[in-house]
Amino acid sequence: MNFLNTLTEATGTSDISWTNTIDGFIVEWFNKLGIFGNFALIVLSLLLATLFGGIIGYQREINGHAAGFRTHILIALGSSVIMILSIYGISIGGTRDPMRFAAAGVTGIGFLGAGSIIQNGFNIKGLTTAASIWVTMAIGMACGAGYFVLAIIATGITMLCLSSFEKFEKRVSKKNSNIMVVVRSDTPVLSTIMEVSEKMSITVKDLSSSIVNQNGVSYLRIVFRVACLDSNKVQQFVSEIGDELKPLQIKILH
Repeated sequence: MNFLNTLTEATGTSDISWTNTIDGFIVEWFNKLGIFGNFALIVLSLLLATLFGGIIGYQREINGHAAGFRTHILIALGSSVIMILSIYGISIGGTRDPMRFAAAGVTGIGFLGAGSIIQNGFNIKGLTTAASIWVTMAIGMACGAGYFVLAIIATGITMLCLSSFEKFEKRVSKKNSNIMVVVRSDTPVLSTIMEVSEKMSITVKDLSSSIVNQNGVSYLRIVFRVACLDSNKVQQFVSEIGDELKPLQIKILH
C-alpha cells in the first residue's frame, strides 16, 4: 500500500506537489521498501506524534496544569491515527476526500479544549492549555500525514511560545497596576469592582482573595491587576471604588 499512490487515488489528482519536499523524499524512500517500508512509515508517524506530544505535555506537566504529559501524548497519538485512517481509509469507489475524517477530528478536539477553560469570577484559566491541546492535535495530524519536518518545526515554535514567551508576558504584565482592597467580609466587593471596571472599560485580571483578622474582626483582602497603562485612569478607578465600598484600606501596589 503506497502512501503517495493512496493519497493520489483518494484526492482524484495526479499532482502531489509535496513530493518535492523533504517530507516527500522521506515518504518516498519508505515506499520503495515495499510493504515493510509502509509499515515502518506508519510506526514512525505514531512514534513521532507520541514524542512531540510528550514534549509539549511535559512543559505543561512541570507547570502544574491539568492537561499534562499523558493527555498531550494521547491527543497527538489519536490525531495521528485519525490522519492515517483518513489517508488509508476504505474507498468504496470513486474519489474521496481524506481531509473529511481529519476535519471531524479538528471539530471534536474543540470540546476537549473547551473543557479545560475555567472562569472563576474575573479569572479565566485554561486558555493556553486549550490552545496547546489544539496545536498538539495539529502536530499529530502532520505526523500522520507524513509531514515530519513540519511537525518538528511546529513543536519547536510551540515550545518557544509556552516557555520563553511566558517570561515575556510576565515582564509586560509588570507594567500594569496591582490594587489591594481590604473591606468587611460582608461587603459586595466583587460586584462593585465589576460594575466600575465595565463602566470605565478597564480589564481586571488575576483576582485573588484572602481573609485577614484585625482586632478580632474578619476582613476580606482582595488583590487584583488592572490592564491599563493610563495612571490617571487607574487612579480614578481606585477613587471610585473607594467611594463605593468605603474600604478599610485601598492602595495601588507597584
